[in-house]
Amino acid sequence: MQQVESVVRKTAALAPASFVEGWAHYTEQMMLDEGFGNHDPKLKLGQLADALLRLCRFVVGIRLHIEGLTVEQGAIFFMQNAYMGETPSRLEAERGTFDPTYLVYTVGKLAILKLREDYQRYRKEEFSLQEFHDRILANGQAPIWVHRRMLMPGDRSKLLE
Repeated sequence: MQQVESVVRKTAALAPASFVEGWAHYTEQMMLDEGFGNHDPKLKLGQLADALLRLCRFVVGIRLHIEGLTVEQGAIFFMQNAYMGETPSRLEAERGTFDPTYLVYTVGKLAILKLREDYQRYRKEEFSLQEFHDRILANGQAPIWVHRRMLMPGDRSKLLE
């Protein structure tokens, strides 16, 4: 962030959690996909367990607020799908009732993965993962839709499918 020229792009108070948390979640997977840890299955299982928890947060968060899912039903969902115990499952379901960042890890990660795929198609044989990451990070903590437009001028694609 020290190398990003725009003060606005550096300001953490304006940083969308979908980008900040999504980037963190994206890099956890990307690093292992690229060979970090010498393909140690324990690292991959840890990453997948965290991703599964975040996916369950995504589902429960939406269902709590728009489908009338109860906290008790949310806790059961965590127990059955994230393989968590009763107490942590209940705490996760309760968190979904009040934490606005609850599902942005997954939203951000999925949007960044789609952006990478679209950018790879846009750049064709000139695409490199290094260049993609350098360009994203040079843009600072902008919303993902802004990153899309900066990387692919004129792009009006959906953030997610």
